[in-house]
Amino acid sequence: MTRLYLVTEGARRAWVAALIDEDIWTYVVNTGRFHRNDGLRHDFFMLRELGYTDIGLAEARRLIASGVGTIDGSLFPDSLEPWLNDTESLSPDEVFAAHIADLA
Repeated sequence: MTRLYLVTEGARRAWVAALIDEDIWTYVVNTGRFHRNDGLRHDFFMLRELGYTDIGLAEARRLIASGVGTIDGSLFPDSLEPWLNDTESLSPDEVFAAHIADLA
């Protein structure tokens, strides 16, 4: 099952995320792709320190277009570099197709 979420930290819109089976994938604007995010997975299933709001496909596309999920590479190069080199990332089309298929 694939579900889409807006992940917030207080008032800050941090991520557009997809729950695919038991993995959490976050959209990273800098790469234009979804990447597995084990830290967020731990928060989603265990800690729940962040906010998770169910969103639909249109809202996910709008949030992505507005820049949600942009990482400042000058401030967080160690966070961004692994995602720039990620060979297992998913395109938005792949994630959204899985979401649509699960709705059918």
